[in-house]
Amino acid sequence: MKSTIWKSTFREIKQSFGRFAAILAIVALGVGLFAGLKISQTAMIKTVTEYFKETDFYDYRLMSTVGFSKEDVEVFRQQEDVKAAEGSVSFDILCSESRGNEKVLKAYSLPEEVNRITVVEGRLPEAENECVVDANLYGNSMIGKKIKLSEQNDEGDLEHFTYREYEVTGLVKSPLYIQFERGTTSLGSGKVAGFMYLMPGGFETDDYTEIYVKFADEFPLYSEEYEDYLDEKNATWESLTQEVTEARYKTVVGDAKKELEDGKTELAEKKADAQKELAEAKEKLDEAAAEIADGEKQLKEAREKLESAPAEIEGKEKELAEAEALLTEKEAQLDQGEIALGIGYSMGMGQLSEALNSMGNIFGGSSDGENTGSSAGNSGTDSDILGNLGADSSMFGDLVSGDFNMEEALAQISSLKQQIADGRVQIAEAKQQLKAGKRAIAAAKQQLADGEKELKEKEKEFEEGKAEYEKGREEYNEAKETFDKEVAEAEEKIADGEKMLAELEEPDSYVLGRNTNVGYVCFESDSGIVDGIANVFPVFFFLVAALVCMTTMNRMVEEQRTQIGVLKALGYSQWSIMAKYIFYSGSGALSGCLIGFFGGIVVFPEVIWYAYQMMYRVDSLTLVFEWKLALISLAGAMLCSVGVTYISCRYELSEAAAELMRPKAPKVGKRVFLEYLPFLWKRLKFLQKVSLRNIFRYKKRFFMMILGISGCTALLVTGFGVRDSVTNVANQQYTEIQIFDVSVTCQKPVDAAMVQELKAMMPEKISAYGFAMEKTVDLEVDGERKAISLVAAEDAKTMEPFLNLHTQKDEPLSYPGKGEAVISHKIAKTYGVKVGDEILLQDGDRKELRVTVSGIFENFVYDYVYVAAETYEEQMGEAPEYKTVYINAAEDQDAHLLGTSLMNMKNAVTVNVSQDFLERFSSMMQSMNLIVFVIILCAAGLAFIVLYNLTNINITERMREIATIKVLGFYEKETSSYVFRENLMLTFFGALLGLVLGKLLHTFVMGQIKIDAVTFDVQVLPVSYLYSVVLTLVFALFVNQMMKKKIDGISMTESLKSVD
Repeated sequence: MKSTIWKSTFREIKQSFGRFAAILAIVALGVGLFAGLKISQTAMIKTVTEYFKETDFYDYRLMSTVGFSKEDVEVFRQQEDVKAAEGSVSFDILCSESRGNEKVLKAYSLPEEVNRITVVEGRLPEAENECVVDANLYGNSMIGKKIKLSEQNDEGDLEHFTYREYEVTGLVKSPLYIQFERGTTSLGSGKVAGFMYLMPGGFETDDYTEIYVKFADEFPLYSEEYEDYLDEKNATWESLTQEVTEARYKTVVGDAKKELEDGKTELAEKKADAQKELAEAKEKLDEAAAEIADGEKQLKEAREKLESAPAEIEGKEKELAEAEALLTEKEAQLDQGEIALGIGYSMGMGQLSEALNSMGNIFGGSSDGENTGSSAGNSGTDSDILGNLGADSSMFGDLVSGDFNMEEALAQISSLKQQIADGRVQIAEAKQQLKAGKRAIAAAKQQLADGEKELKEKEKEFEEGKAEYEKGREEYNEAKETFDKEVAEAEEKIADGEKMLAELEEPDSYVLGRNTNVGYVCFESDSGIVDGIANVFPVFFFLVAALVCMTTMNRMVEEQRTQIGVLKALGYSQWSIMAKYIFYSGSGALSGCLIGFFGGIVVFPEVIWYAYQMMYRVDSLTLVFEWKLALISLAGAMLCSVGVTYISCRYELSEAAAELMRPKAPKVGKRVFLEYLPFLWKRLKFLQKVSLRNIFRYKKRFFMMILGISGCTALLVTGFGVRDSVTNVANQQYTEIQIFDVSVTCQKPVDAAMVQELKAMMPEKISAYGFAMEKTVDLEVDGERKAISLVAAEDAKTMEPFLNLHTQKDEPLSYPGKGEAVISHKIAKTYGVKVGDEILLQDGDRKELRVTVSGIFENFVYDYVYVAAETYEEQMGEAPEYKTVYINAAEDQDAHLLGTSLMNMKNAVTVNVSQDFLERFSSMMQSMNLIVFVIILCAAGLAFIVLYNLTNINITERMREIATIKVLGFYEKETSSYVFRENLMLTFFGALLGLVLGKLLHTFVMGQIKIDAVTFDVQVLPVSYLYSVVLTLVFALFVNQMMKKKIDGISMTESLKSVD
């Protein structure tokens, strides 16, 4: 007998495979969505867990205000349960790229034991001037290029690094940064753009800024066991860290004092040595200066002598020439006189007188040459001779006058002859002296030439000596200037060191867990988004699945009540009969559960992980299998199928066999409410009236259909609503709230020079600009702290072109006045802050700012608080530093080209184009969009299955009615319209109800989706409502088209069959 029932069951599955497939499909869809979404977070966490395990992600990050030494690292390494302890060096530094843009990078020393990095492309650094960089920030083209440390960095920041540029050898990912956020900094724009890793030798320090500790014990990620484990160790490690820090403090202070004393001693010694060397150098310079002065004087005198010598030589030559001419003349006269004396003596005394007269004339003129010899520069012999020749000229006068006797005259003539002979001798001597004079002049000329040459050489040596002296003096001055500068710097450093020692406070130490790592914390919350969706959507799917199963099995049991009565009359027990239907629905549900579960735990996690990889960089997804989830899925599937089947069968089987074998009495006919509107009812056709009566008469079918369709529409509305709330966030933020085109972050506060540079770009490139201060502060509310961005505008009136403050109802808000602030709506909602409340803001120096909330503005990306500059200056005790410039590009000016021009400004550090942020956040939102698309697809599939199943059941149970309509002569189109009209009307009513349910469900789902950096605009656009209704109706029309063939296949003979 049992085999007969089982055969009947398998035959029933085959004959009504559409119903069976509907149960299988809807259970598979529900289980797949439930299991896939539920296990996605587990798979994601498992993936990150394995990644952290592979890289030995830290458990503790130890920090102190005095750093750590290698010995300190060893102390922590020796502690109980410690697997590894590794010192790390890290500094924020402003870096320049080849394009000229500057970004803040966080530089780390290359780890070996804890937080090991993974190479994505390239290789790890091997030299001290090499580095690897953030693979999320740079592409493959960066390998081989150099990262340069910007000149805009303070010397105090640069002194931490051994080199000023590092060659990139590879791209890496780090467990410290699994999310796109890289943290904040006091440099540049205030945000860290990425990270870089250097060899330890790349840093100019032997100490560590922090120590990372990894424990040997492993715990599930984000588990309570892990938190409890750390809670037990916190007190011990905090005490130990403080103890090590205090010991380090004493060492540092002692070393600093010793270093200061050594520095003072060394400075005094070097100062004394340098002063001695400078004094000696000064003395040598003074001696050289004196020598140069003497040499210059001697050269001047020599030059004067050389310059006068040519004139003197020329005069001597002239005098010698004149003397030579005169000697020649005198020699000729002597010849004439000698001839005359000879002639006169032979001719007689008569002519003696005439001869004597003639001789007188000759010797009378000899006095003209008395200076010839001296003028030639000789010994004077010629002059003497010529003088003697002229000395006896008076004697000739006596002879001429006749006052002489012959003897005397002869004696005189004899004397004159002798004198002539002597004169000739003297003339000969004079000629020799003239020749010697000429030779002396020639020698003087040669000596002059040699002197000129020697003088030039001496002048050259003098100039070289003078240049050397000048060089020495410059070197002396430079050395003295350098000495003075070095002494001043050394004294300043010593003074600063003494001041630092005097102001040095007691050291602080920090024991930080993983919960201070942004990526670690955000991944827990972001992965929880999927879990939040998994807690809502699958439940709704299961409810719809239960409804479909209940409708299917209830209709099936009602259709086969006669068979049930026969089986019961034949002696089959209730459980045996019930087993047939339980097996029918259970086998469909089990098959659907298996298909849905294994398909869901593979497909959904992969799709979701693909979406999340836009925000997180970890390894490929690790798939997991959970028996507990499998059992829950199976239980849910069985409850939705077997449970409702049991309820449906139990009611029918409670009746007697005779009652079951008789057909159910038809519903008592009642007037529907439209019949009370005769002006409308009379206008309807017969089949339209029948359709309306059927809809409202069969209330059970009516409500089942309405609930099933409304559930599907609600899921579609929710899916589209999530998409609306997610995808438009970035566009609203950067086109409706922060409406500037470009923002410039400056190294120093904006000055007059930068203002002039900006004015020079107007109006061709820039249409407007404004200045503001942006800094990260902590908002403290009821003991909770939240990092937010504080903005103070230089002039509130100039903010209108760049900032559109408005409420969520689009009501405009004015910029806050003195003592006021406007805050983003997420802050207000999260912490329950209302207009009129006072909030406390605190910066990194623990300075406080208390302001009253004057407005709550709509904002979606990050959290902002806007205050007036006067408020900041009054409460902080200092004027705001305006390092941010908001700029709107001129019409037809490309923002990126403008950004390139702005980057050339001397004070500009970073230029951010709003369009880039828009694209970046839009890309991030694509991850959510993909998940939403999958949900919409599932909701659409569910809607199709529900419509198909309910329509199929409706046609099956009304086959005799449809056959009767055909017998009455209605055409196929009219017959189809008779059935499908009801479906479309019920679908439309169900869709309308689904819009309301969808809005409520969407609000609940969005409340479960939370991302720290982004606030979603919870809304469902009108077009999404339209899409949901249209899709539902399209599915209904599609199902009707599929079912039309089944209606056409109903034979009119069905109306002649007896009632079962």
